[in-house]
Amino acid sequence: MKKFLSVFLSLCLLFALAVTLSSCAHECEFSSEWSKDATSHWHACTDEKCTEVADKADHTWDEGKITTKATQEADGVKTFTCTVCAQTKTETVAFTGLSEEDWDAAFADSVFENFAYTEDVVTNTTGMTIEAKSEYKFTKDSAWYKMTMMGQSEEEYAPDKASANEARSMMVASIKSMTAYGDYTYDAATKTYKANKAINIESLGASASDVTLTFANGKLVEIKYALSITESGLELSVTSTVTLSDYGTVVLNPAN
Repeated sequence: MKKFLSVFLSLCLLFALAVTLSSCAHECEFSSEWSKDATSHWHACTDEKCTEVADKADHTWDEGKITTKATQEADGVKTFTCTVCAQTKTETVAFTGLSEEDWDAAFADSVFENFAYTEDVVTNTTGMTIEAKSEYKFTKDSAWYKMTMMGQSEEEYAPDKASANEARSMMVASIKSMTAYGDYTYDAATKTYKANKAINIESLGASASDVTLTFANGKLVEIKYALSITESGLELSVTSTVTLSDYGTVVLNPAN
């Protein structure tokens, strides 16, 4: 029995040696092309039956490049590339606010050639609340205005192109005067921009410290502010919501 086991073990060893010699009987020639997976790269033996590899190492990632820009509506994508084998990996990039370039683009004069502006103002004083609504619609060559307060409305259509352009210029200048890039900080929780200083409200001749801006798809869509002023001896608390909409789609005629 012992002799049988000895012979059997010897045969097994000889078989293992034969397999080893068979697998290594050739001199490996490695491909010049990189083989790779998510974590590493290597040069594979060109013999399909051989599993030998050379130069295996972890990827060496570059600093990455933004391949999809983050917006308020969706995360962006940053792509990293291995400097050795060109393998890539990606990671999401959260939106942290508009760049100064994108901010300036949102306030370009061309953006305001055609748009609608609505402002709802609530003024509170002792024992009285006054609500007022201002509506403006602009096209490239025309303008329309409507003011509603205490149940009474008044509207006006710009009589000519020059008058329309003057009204538009005044409105755009007013918007720009309170929306300087450096005066706001992006709040990711509310997706709004909050003023980091007092903002002058030219129409009221006062400053508001509580001002927020909201953008959608790279355009300003809302301004909110609140302030207190004294007028003719009365303490007034004013809140305002400005809505900007219909960019590029407003159509006007004398009958509106």
